[in-house]
Amino acid sequence: MASPTSRDAVVDYEGLGLLQQAQPVARSSRKWYFVGAGLALLGVVGVAAKATSSGAALFSSSATTKGTIQAAETWEELPGIDKVIRKAQSLKQDKPMRNLQDLFYDSQPEELPWIRTECVIDTVQAAAYLGQAVVFLYKAIDYDGLECPNNSPVGCAASVAGFITSISWIASYLSFAANACGQAVNNGALCAGDFTALMANFGEIATVGAAARADCDFGKNALQILTRTETISPPWKEFVPAGASPAVDKALKIKGHKDQQCNRDYDIVQCAVDVTNSASYIVRVILQIRAAGSACADPKSCAVGIMNIISSFAWISQFTALAVSDCQVGADQKALCTADISDMVAALTNGPAAGIASTSDCADL
Repeated sequence: MASPTSRDAVVDYEGLGLLQQAQPVARSSRKWYFVGAGLALLGVVGVAAKATSSGAALFSSSATTKGTIQAAETWEELPGIDKVIRKAQSLKQDKPMRNLQDLFYDSQPEELPWIRTECVIDTVQAAAYLGQAVVFLYKAIDYDGLECPNNSPVGCAASVAGFITSISWIASYLSFAANACGQAVNNGALCAGDFTALMANFGEIATVGAAARADCDFGKNALQILTRTETISPPWKEFVPAGASPAVDKALKIKGHKDQQCNRDYDIVQCAVDVTNSASYIVRVILQIRAAGSACADPKSCAVGIMNIISSFAWISQFTALAVSDCQVGADQKALCTADISDMVAALTNGPAAGIASTSDCADL
């Protein structure tokens, strides 16, 4: 048997071994404990710093707001502020505030039928001036008395100026139709219509200036002034032999008859254009009178409306007189002179109206 002393020694030895194994585990646990405690301390410090900065910002914002409120409450005590207030109260708007809803035609159901009527008239007159442009182009190319350059300079100038004027009117009425036929006011189309109308009125003045010299000279026949007094043979006639057979003379007479018939056909087209424009201006002047009745609160709009009315009546007179001359066989000099004077009055009144209207129609572009 082993003695108690030796047994105790063995037990102590074994316990020592266990202590030696448990000691590293205890040290590792303490290490992680200190790491966790340090992280927790850092988190607490961060939260405290955030709370401190938020409190300072809140205090600063409150102080700023308080200062702004105090400044807003004391602005009436500023020296001279009463004069500033009186000056602001005395200011007037250059023009009333525009309601954007008014730009759409559907928002004005009582005005919509009149606007659509204007759309139809603009389209009809654009087509009528297209026909007139074709007639003037033919007259400048192959119409006895107005042909360029074989006939007189006056007749040539009237034909060329009439063609250019007609093209300008086509552009003007198509621009106005783009505004009236749309769903809302089109300032770009109105501006383009005003400027092309201004160009067309200058062309009317040039056309009348060239034609009135012949049409209103009652001491001579208008055709004698528009055309040269001497007979001008066609260029190809010099190649016809002097002793040509009767068949050649017959062919020349047939050609002359065909030319006269072709000229008459274009006169009939011009007659239809005259009647169309005369009727269109009757409808247009009704629209203009109605518009002027509501627009005369503004002096500028009132002046534009009155001048447009005068010009429309003058154009009714012009195209009615032209229809008298163009719809019959042979020209009527008195009717042509009346048309020239009426056209001059119309151009001199409609030109300024288009110029004044452009100042407002083109202002928002």
